[in-house]
Order: sequence, then structure tokens, then C-alpha cells
Amino acid sequence: MKSISNILGFNKEAMLLDSKLYIVKSMVAIATGYIIGSKMPIANLDMISVLLGVMYNLEPVNVSGIKGGINQLLASTLGAACTGILILLFGINVYTIALGMALTLYVSLKINWRMVSPVAIFTCIYMTQFVQLNAAAEPSIWLTFRLRIAALSLGVAIAIFYNYLFSFFYYKKIGHKRLEFVKLQTLKGLTHIKNQLLCTDISNENSNILYQSIFNDVELVNSNIKTMLSESALPYKAVQKDELITISTIIDDLKKINHLSYDIYFAYKEDPFLDIHSEKILSSIDNVIVSLSTIDFNNLNLENKNFQNNHIDYSGSESNRLIWNLKTIEKSVENIYSSAKILSLKNIIMP
Repeated sequence: MKSISNILGFNKEAMLLDSKLYIVKSMVAIATGYIIGSKMPIANLDMISVLLGVMYNLEPVNVSGIKGGINQLLASTLGAACTGILILLFGINVYTIALGMALTLYVSLKINWRMVSPVAIFTCIYMTQFVQLNAAAEPSIWLTFRLRIAALSLGVAIAIFYNYLFSFFYYKKIGHKRLEFVKLQTLKGLTHIKNQLLCTDISNENSNILYQSIFNDVELVNSNIKTMLSESALPYKAVQKDELITISTIIDDLKKINHLSYDIYFAYKEDPFLDIHSEKILSSIDNVIVSLSTIDFNNLNLENKNFQNNHIDYSGSESNRLIWNLKTIEKSVENIYSSAKILSLKNIIMP
């Protein structure tokens, strides 16, 4: 029975990112989009745009969903307008299709240079491949443009509504869950570094791939928490903003630990004190792993717990890069324990 649960169930990281709630929200939002879209004369002709607009803009954080939706609409509108003008002037051919895509990508990157809007790309293709016919059975770029933007706007509006509605479920423990997720990623990195120190054959590629994934995950969570701090007060009946500030501080410390542990891997290969302090170094990393493992941010209970610093003597190597990293990591863990105790007290005062 347990093996079936393991196969069908989500892993711990997915649960901490509220995957089940996301699936429920998606089901409700997509059903709403279909029901409303099928009742509207214009949107009914382009249900694909309605449903894509819904799914592309479902976010765990309200501000991200609103900004993302506006950017999608803006990029799609400008891209569709540029493509439509080209089609009116030169018709549909290989040149207008290519130029339309180039203009759409240009507009999308001007709005957000980090990401090309997939909805804007689809809109550009849509304008050249799904041209609508007017009442006289003639191809109409204006009708195609109006249909696409109206349907997409409906999908985005539905997504924004459900982002806000479900925020009352997400926000209650979202900070603690995301914090626990970052902690698990940090432990994964520390455990990897420990294993690398114990191994004589080191692969740069494995470490680089692992830490690239960890850094991306941490930045995503950090961005979510900082964005939540700019939210209005209404979703925060159960979570106060000062609690999110404390959570953000802990994430910054975990982020520092990840960067320093990654640097330990490179310092290790050139460290002249490794043979002298190898056991001490491993002991220090072990202590950090155990200390972080004892903290459960979903169920904080640190009343009688403190970070037990090993106080290892690194005499003669204080200026060494590897040793400095270890000491800084230990200091960050101490800070995390202090901040976690503050969070624990807030949970008692405001369950």
C-alpha cells in the first residue's frame, strides 16, 4: 500500500509548493473559463485563447498573476496589431509571417527582457493561420484581432480572479512551506558537498548542474516572498507582513549558505590545509546539516533548541578561504535559529 502511495503521490518538494491546491485551482478556473466562454458570442468562437489565457496566468502570488496577465495582454495586443498591419499591407506570405514574428518577439522582449511571452507567440501565429471570416464570408484581420484579444482577456481575467480567491488558502502557510522547501534544497547541496569531500574523484559537471538548480529554486521562492510583501492587506488575515519579513531574512541566510557551500567545493581542490583539517571540516559540515535538519518550518518548536556550534579550532588557517566559508555558514545557521524562534513565537500568538 505504501509503495502505491509513493508511486502515485507527489514528493515532498512538490507538496511544499502546493501542487495539489494548484491542480484544484486549475480545474475550477478552466471549468469556469469554458462555461463563461461558451456563453459569450465572441469568446465562444475562440475557446483555445480563453483556456490558454486562464492556464498561462495562474500564479501562487496575486501580484505576479496580475503583472503577468497585463504583460501577456500587452505583448499579445501589440504583436497582433503589428502582424495585422503587415497582413493588411502585404497579405499573408512567408515575408509577413517572418516579419510579424520578429516584431512580436521584439515587443515581448521590450516589455520583459527575461522572457518571451508564449501567448504573444501564439497570437502572432494565430493572426496568420486562423484568419476569421466576416458576414460577407471575406477574411477579416480586424475581426481576427478583436476575437483573439477578447478571448484572451477573458481568460486572463478569470485567472486573476482565481489567483485572488485561492490566495486565502495559499497565503496561510505559503511562507513556511516555501521556507521549508528552500531548507531542503540547501540540505541537498550541503550533503552533496560533504560527499564530494569524501570522494577522491570529483565531477565539476554534477556539482554545477545541482547548484544551478538550487540557485534557481531559491531565487524563485525569494522572488515570491518579496512580491507578497507588496500585496494589499486583505489576504493577510492569517499571515502578518512582519512574519514574511522574518521569512525573507531566513531565506537570505539560506541563500548565503548555498553560495558559500558551493564555493567550498572549489576551495577544497586548492586548499593547502585540507589534509590538516579534513576531519574538522567534515565535522563542521555534518553539524550544520544536522542542525538545519532539526528545524521544521511547517511545525516550529524551538523553545529549548539552539544551534550547537562545534567551536572547532582552526588555528593557523583563519585567513583560509575554505575555513572562512565554514565559519560564515555556521554564523548564518545561528541567525536562522534566532529568526526561527521569532517565527515560532508569532505562531503561538497568532495561530
